[in-house]
Amino acid sequence: MITPDKSLRIDEYTMSGELFVKGFPKGGGPCTCSSACCEGGVFVDFREREVIMAHRDLIIRHMDDTQTTDPSRWFETKVEVDPDFPSGECVGTRVINNKCAFLDAHGRCAMQKAALAEGMDKWSIKPLFCILYPIEISNGIVSFDQMLQDEETCCTIETSFDIPLFEACREELVHIVGEEGYAQMEKHYASLLNSGPNPDLNPAMKS
Repeated sequence: MITPDKSLRIDEYTMSGELFVKGFPKGGGPCTCSSACCEGGVFVDFREREVIMAHRDLIIRHMDDTQTTDPSRWFETKVEVDPDFPSGECVGTRVINNKCAFLDAHGRCAMQKAALAEGMDKWSIKPLFCILYPIEISNGIVSFDQMLQDEETCCTIETSFDIPLFEACREELVHIVGEEGYAQMEKHYASLLNSGPNPDLNPAMKS
């Protein structure tokens, strides 16, 4: 069980102890992404939807025959209230051909493909929670999203590991707290490793 003292506060976020006491085997983690997390659609903030729609012509150029190029079909109409989104409201992307409207036949995101093709930052159009997965933010707590635990190896973490979760998701976490915040996480993890016998911290490399 993860104890409270494993967590870390960085600015307005609490970094869950899970980020430090669980992880992936060597060669595992999000780098082996199956895109299964995207298939059911995702929720985006209203402001993020505006960014996407502002780039719709660019995105359309990077869609394939399994996707709709009609922007009016990209999003659900039902509005969800969720304080974890900056505007407090979000809307889901539609599922078309059994996958998110923005996912192509090869499991690649048209928004990210479009940004890369145009020399933009790869995440400049992509919604925050798409970027972060399998990291999630809920009530200010940054932790692991359990949605695909034990279903997809890329999104399954264990108590015995080679790569701690926070290292496997470095890029995603830097996106939230910046390089300085991530450096605090590295220092925190080092202090946990050096704190002596620790039943909650069991890297495979040390077992």
